[in-house]
Amino acid sequence: MTPTAQQATYVEALLTTSNHTALIARAGCGKTSTILLGVQAILKATPRAEIVVAAYNKAIADEVGEKLKVMGLTDWRQVQASTMHSLGFGLLRFAFKPTIDDKKVRKLVDQRNDDISAQYSTQIISLVGYAKQAGVGFFPDSPIGNVQVWHDLADHFDVNGLDDTSEADAVVEAAQAVYRASLAQTDIIDFDDMILFPLIKNMRVRFGKDHIFLDEAQDASRVRQALARKFLKPGGRLHVVGDDRQAIYGFSGADAAALDNLVREMGCAVYPLNVTWRCPKAVVALAQTIVPDIEAAPSAPEGEVSSVSGKEAIDALVAGLGPTDAVLCRNTAPLIELAFRLIRQGKPCKVEGRAIGDGLINLAQRWKVKTIDAFLGRLEAYQDREMQKALAKGSEAKAQEVEDRCETLRTIAQACVSANKTQVSDIVAYINELFADGATGVTVLATAHRSKGREWPRVVLWGNNRYAPSRAAKQAWQQSQEQNLIYVMFTRAQRELVFVDLP
Repeated sequence: MTPTAQQATYVEALLTTSNHTALIARAGCGKTSTILLGVQAILKATPRAEIVVAAYNKAIADEVGEKLKVMGLTDWRQVQASTMHSLGFGLLRFAFKPTIDDKKVRKLVDQRNDDISAQYSTQIISLVGYAKQAGVGFFPDSPIGNVQVWHDLADHFDVNGLDDTSEADAVVEAAQAVYRASLAQTDIIDFDDMILFPLIKNMRVRFGKDHIFLDEAQDASRVRQALARKFLKPGGRLHVVGDDRQAIYGFSGADAAALDNLVREMGCAVYPLNVTWRCPKAVVALAQTIVPDIEAAPSAPEGEVSSVSGKEAIDALVAGLGPTDAVLCRNTAPLIELAFRLIRQGKPCKVEGRAIGDGLINLAQRWKVKTIDAFLGRLEAYQDREMQKALAKGSEAKAQEVEDRCETLRTIAQACVSANKTQVSDIVAYINELFADGATGVTVLATAHRSKGREWPRVVLWGNNRYAPSRAAKQAWQQSQEQNLIYVMFTRAQRELVFVDLP
């Protein structure tokens, strides 16, 4: 490919400067192709250089890996696409020969067998997970024994059940004990340990890299950032790549200011990549209300942004949905309602998000009841209890999360009943059928978070007037990420963006 002016400037900097770099790449601006151009140029100039493209998840790493093979770069010892978790696990595999168990922390909590651990197991598990991603015990400003560190984590991530309760200190004490027990248990590891253990155990990296491209850096946790630095050879260069306005995973432990922090700490030279080749001019004009510096490519079509409201107009839009369309929504439950509506009309569709489906299945099977009637009774009581507890603790975000999950299950259950299904196992079967990643040839329904990294000719925003931004976003960083989420939804459209205003 012929590089754009911005790509050429960035690649030139990789070859002629020696400092760390930051590529601030807006949505649809050719981020991955720019990384590949950089890799190719570095290897042409210095054939013995060793490079890692550190992708955000395995699916992206596999995709980049295939592109490297097409370019003829097949020697993984010289250049490879990987995740930071995979790199970390490579160190642990030889040192500890561990078994992977995602329920490791839960089992450690259950082993405590005391009232606090039983009553607040969910909060303790959440706190330990956030602590691992924050590098508690590794960074000097976050010692394990500092109670304030744990209260700050609870406040930042709205961990329900810790604000203004007499049990708060006891919950923190339990979390600290579980955290220490988890660090001591090296024969069993979880996903977070793959990143944390190489740091906190001070493990030696024998084969460091000359260049690491840290992709999607805006969503990197503090420990992921540190592990990337650990894998650099002395004198090696870190190239952070990402879009600070696509930072949307702060709720799950990502550093909400990761890009800014990396640029400051590493002294990165910053290069822009802000001309989008994905979006038409009309969509870019809308995106500029949130991110002013994004620009449409000179050759971009005009495109179309429109809105639909009223029952007849919405019905007509739904009837016309096809396999190249995507419907995006801030929340899951409205997508489930729409999915069953499309299924009744004989239109194939899938709701993206295997992890969402797994979470719903876990809740559906929570009470070991067999019939849908019994399940719905338990679900109603659970929703009332959990929402009241969340609101009493001032966590509106948690309350909304509970409501969305329960409404989703209720919608699925009602669809099962309409099809003369009566068992909880029927709900599970429906969920397994409805949720799938990478669906093709069907209308895609996806939450805003699940849409990231994707693109479609026509994107329908379902109920932004009701759901986006979330009313539960109270803290400044949460409100900022809600605006980022809207920007992400806008910039999935290649041709047309349609707002559906729900009553």
